[in-house]
Amino acid sequence: MMEKTELTVSMEPERLDALRYFLAAKNKRTPQKELQRALEELYETYVPAETRAYLDARCRPDRHRARRPVPSKATQIQKEEATDGNH
Repeated sequence: MMEKTELTVSMEPERLDALRYFLAAKNKRTPQKELQRALEELYETYVPAETRAYLDARCRPDRHRARRPVPSKATQIQKEEATDGNH
């Protein structure tokens, strides 16, 4: 997973308090959650789909990797028996 960079924005304390109050009263949101949502929208709007797909694959390599199935005990025993019979 890629590391994250923190962004800093400024706002007058009174305005921020009012924003917090009305966000919480209407839909139990926070300025941080709304900024994160807005940042994701900006990213999806301005970064081309191909670039987003590349970055997603790079950020989450484990999700897209096909996992090899783990052989069952019976399969392992069969392989051992086949190998023992050849000696």
